[in-house]
Amino acid sequence: MLGKILKDIFATNKPPKNQASGNGAPPKVPLAKQAERGTILCFYGPSEGNALGQLTRELAAPFQQYAANIEYIDVADQNWTRKVNEALSSPIWFAMSFFGIGQHLNASNEPNSPNLWTACGIPFLRLYGDTPAYFPDRHLQIHCGSINGYFDRAHPEFYKRWFPAHGLTTLLPLTLLDTAPQEELNLSLKHRGKIIFPKNGNPPGELIDYWRLALPRPISEQLEILAEESCSVAWIDRDPCLADRLIQNFSTLGIDIASEPAALLFLIAQLDDYLRRVKSTMIAESLLDLPVIIRGKSWQHVNFTGKQAIQDPDSDMGRTQRLIDQAPAVIDMSPNKQYSAHDRIRRAAGRWTAFLTNETEFFNTLLPSPERFTFKFERQAIRACVEHYALHPEEAVELGIEQGQRLREIYTDAAYVHSVEAAVAVSAMRMMERPLGTQPFVDFPPKHFGKYSA
Repeated sequence: MLGKILKDIFATNKPPKNQASGNGAPPKVPLAKQAERGTILCFYGPSEGNALGQLTRELAAPFQQYAANIEYIDVADQNWTRKVNEALSSPIWFAMSFFGIGQHLNASNEPNSPNLWTACGIPFLRLYGDTPAYFPDRHLQIHCGSINGYFDRAHPEFYKRWFPAHGLTTLLPLTLLDTAPQEELNLSLKHRGKIIFPKNGNPPGELIDYWRLALPRPISEQLEILAEESCSVAWIDRDPCLADRLIQNFSTLGIDIASEPAALLFLIAQLDDYLRRVKSTMIAESLLDLPVIIRGKSWQHVNFTGKQAIQDPDSDMGRTQRLIDQAPAVIDMSPNKQYSAHDRIRRAAGRWTAFLTNETEFFNTLLPSPERFTFKFERQAIRACVEHYALHPEEAVELGIEQGQRLREIYTDAAYVHSVEAAVAVSAMRMMERPLGTQPFVDFPPKHFGKYSA
């Protein structure tokens, strides 16, 4: 979901500029108290098209009727620590952010000061949309109150397999994004609009060049072999199983790559990125002779000269949302995921707009006749699917209403809020003092059990 954003913000695997990192400004007020349904603190930072800010607000929105208040903290704002200080004067339910932005604040300026959230007993929910292979350090538990929240079942499974699982991990129910009432639909506008593909591109060839120039030859050779296999007809529409295939390929050389997980995760990230580049490029090239809008940056490797497709380099998420309201359909590309809906789909459905996407296991049971809106990663199949709705926008509008109704049935805000609420409660209990009335023969909290025991 956010591979490009991750690369922009955490290019050196460090917190964003202006974010406290282990020596954050201390609160100027007494340490906050954790309280159920108090204030929620939501942190975000600069990102491509303000995607982080927008997604953070959308994922916090379902809590508005439950929380005393929701405070949004942009760590690029020079006054962000003052805003945190002010918020801490009220009881805090929990803090949340993508990738743990804001998690490094200290409780004071004293040497060896504890983490602010640990000292206050405030759970910190860290949200992730991509495989943990991209920035492993961002998934490590830094204190007992941090919660890893994933949206695709493959990601917590990956985390549990390759990471030391010290801390709480949860698979969060999906929720629709940027929802609007059906009566706000402007059908005539959508009938006249263009189908859009809101996706930043990237040249696949540049990544192979990087492998050849920067990596040891045996490594680049193995990556190229697996890249070619993964893009074959036999594999491109399936779960790529990159970890297992890397382990198998290196085992033929007598190497147990699984015993060096840092190297393995790096190689997984390389292949995952390559597959995304190939798939997005295939979609774009399949649409060149259709009246569609390909919206985003880094499409210089695709030639739009003399083509019907329009390349719009604007990637601002807020402006993209307004275009969705005018579009009969949105083209999606699931980023190597099989078991959940991508955020583009959840946003399109939230605005009652049809989504056209690649085949995954997830859609086989979601809606009747998924072949109406899914395609294989093959140029003719992609073109045929999109061309049909470009020529029959009224069918796209009807499909969007059907999809929007169905996804509202299975993606409820209540289920999402309940899941987060339960995870936060477990985390808060883990950090609290011994509950009054606990049986004398129950040892809680234990003094030595677990990495983060006091």
